[in-house]
Amino acid sequence: MGYADEKVTEVAGYRLTDHIGSGGMGDVYKAFNPSLNRVAAVKILHQEAFADRFKNEAYIQSSINHPNITRLYEYAKCNNRLCIVMEYVDGETLSSILHRKGKLSSEETENILRQIISALAYLHKKEIIHRDIKPQNFKIQTDGTVKMMDFGIAKHRYSPKLTQLGFVVGTMEYLAPEQFDQKEDLKSDIWCLAVMTYELLTGYMPFEATNPAVMRAKIIKGSFTNPKILVPVISEKLAIIIDKSLKVNPASRISAAEIEGLLNNNKKAFAGETKLNSIPLKLPPKKILISAAAAIGVLLLIFILVNNKPDVEPVKPVKEIISAGEKQEVTINVPGISNAELISGDNVRIPLPHTVSGNEGDKFEFTIHADGYEDKKVQVVISPRRNSFEYNLEKINQ
Repeated sequence: MGYADEKVTEVAGYRLTDHIGSGGMGDVYKAFNPSLNRVAAVKILHQEAFADRFKNEAYIQSSINHPNITRLYEYAKCNNRLCIVMEYVDGETLSSILHRKGKLSSEETENILRQIISALAYLHKKEIIHRDIKPQNFKIQTDGTVKMMDFGIAKHRYSPKLTQLGFVVGTMEYLAPEQFDQKEDLKSDIWCLAVMTYELLTGYMPFEATNPAVMRAKIIKGSFTNPKILVPVISEKLAIIIDKSLKVNPASRISAAEIEGLLNNNKKAFAGETKLNSIPLKLPPKKILISAAAAIGVLLLIFILVNNKPDVEPVKPVKEIISAGEKQEVTINVPGISNAELISGDNVRIPLPHTVSGNEGDKFEFTIHADGYEDKKVQVVISPRRNSFEYNLEKINQ
């Protein structure tokens, strides 16, 4: 149930200027306060059912003061609607940068991760779980400063229970195994961070599937391709972080403070920097590949001699496994809008969410329509890096 349709033009002295986007709980606007000469972002709740979660977001963000986290300025009510006034971050989202570049270098990733883990270690000291660590929730400013955003599903130990039993909050591809059972803790953020780090470095997700049940099974099993096989030049630090963060048992994962210590070359702060359970890291890239190939060859030879099976199937190259001929599927959705639909070129209307399939590089063009919102033309490109596209629609001004 939504609030009465009363147009809001000003909140706590901030005049709304531009509509930035819409989410599951509310609309976000750019705003300006002439008395303070300050630009801000204003989030206005439009789903009354989420009032408690909205208040929890404001409560958590009001207790935070860190250079890599967006600040809360005001929590107010206007025209009977709850509003959050917060720092406006002028920059590009990490997801947009990744989409534009395909993947990032180890140096770029370390610079970004060093700032993110500083914010995350700060939150964890305050016993706050972000629960939605993903590229969309970070912006990079022109000076290189990283800002963590969106505390809509964050949780403090004093937060009220807002999620119904059996429901899972978060983004599927980044969820830690324990989050499926609603048993998340601080180490759940570490898993999400490692998934994002893997994605930034390789351009691939460590766990991918078009079917949610299959995706969940892969995550719970915790088996993924070593990132050094996909990109041999990944730095030793980042390879260690991924390896020691993607552990199914949360107790086996390293902490935010340990990751921060490793990235800042503080060996005392990182107790687990002994050995990595993967390919040796100190060899140059070519030697890594040669050593790996030699090791695989020896293992195959031993296997054949011991089992005396001449029909052993040869190991397929990694590239062949990744680019297997099966069609890829992606899901298109508009979160928070129940009547959204796709309109194809021949005017066929398809309710959302909807899944399309095709080969890598295939392009599909649609118009997204929903009553009360501006139509949006979109182009969906099939890619092994993405299995979902989510869009925001702008409300029609009346």
